[in-house]
Amino acid sequence: MTVEALTPVLVTGPPAPRPASREELTAAPVGPVPFNVLAPTGRLHQVLTAWRRGHLAEVPAGLGFDVLLTPGAVAQDTVRRMREAGRRVGPVILGPSGAEFILERGSAPRWSAPRSILLRPGSLVLLPPPMVRHPETVASRGWLVPPSRQEADARLDAGVTPGAALIGPYLTAVKAAEAAARLP
Repeated sequence: MTVEALTPVLVTGPPAPRPASREELTAAPVGPVPFNVLAPTGRLHQVLTAWRRGHLAEVPAGLGFDVLLTPGAVAQDTVRRMREAGRRVGPVILGPSGAEFILERGSAPRWSAPRSILLRPGSLVLLPPPMVRHPETVASRGWLVPPSRQEADARLDAGVTPGAALIGPYLTAVKAAEAAARLP
């Protein structure tokens, strides 16, 4: 046995995230991507790599966007009501634990509504590739409302749902679901 075989290896953890190049931003073959909300996470390169492979991408909430977890059926009704009212609806993921609305960062700081949870900053969100639209899924997750491509210089919140635009339709959808549940 050699000395090298007995020398401990220093493990420093995963490599630091690297920013995506301009070529990656403009030539990503994965379809529409909300670059403007992913760039602040520092994981854009990892996200694009995962999506190119058809995998979920792990991204922390609270850096480029916030995430509101709701029941799936209520989310579908909320999206319908928002569209009928002419409100902007950003990306929404539908998965086994419900739906996740991607919100403007900081737009719902005091969110308090029944049957919903605003995820804490740093909570990991699993984003399916943008071309995976409900009812298609990757690991049981798909886009109820898919993300849209944003220009690199677009406002950080462009293309995602503002929290204030969500509250009214969401509360109405919750009341409708509760009323339907009370019917014989």
